[in-house]
Amino acid sequence: MTKSPIAVDRYLKPLVVVLIILWCGPEVVAVVELTTLLELLGATLFLFAFTTSFKVLALSTLDWLGRAVLPVEYRALIKVSAGPVAVVVGLRLVLFNSFVLFILCFTPYVILSSLLSIS
Repeated sequence: MTKSPIAVDRYLKPLVVVLIILWCGPEVVAVVELTTLLELLGATLFLFAFTTSFKVLALSTLDWLGRAVLPVEYRALIKVSAGPVAVVVGLRLVLFNSFVLFILCFTPYVILSSLLSIS
């Protein structure tokens, strides 16, 4: 009865691995551990860099939108800690600007409505 080559390989492969480990010493085990560590750290560092860059992109986009939409005074008040003095100053600033905007929009409306009603 002859053994098939597959059955012989089943016994020879572990023997070859053991002989390589005995011949090379503990460096083989260190290489396997370092390779595994490198693969894990590589994936982890890639995900960390991807997440960090996405957060930086989102923060820079929000900063750009803030500069484009909000006046400098509002942005400064947003960055200040929310103390009662900052809230009062912000409320006063918003009310004053709203009042000025109302006057600037309402005055031409009154003038135009009075001109149109006379003729």
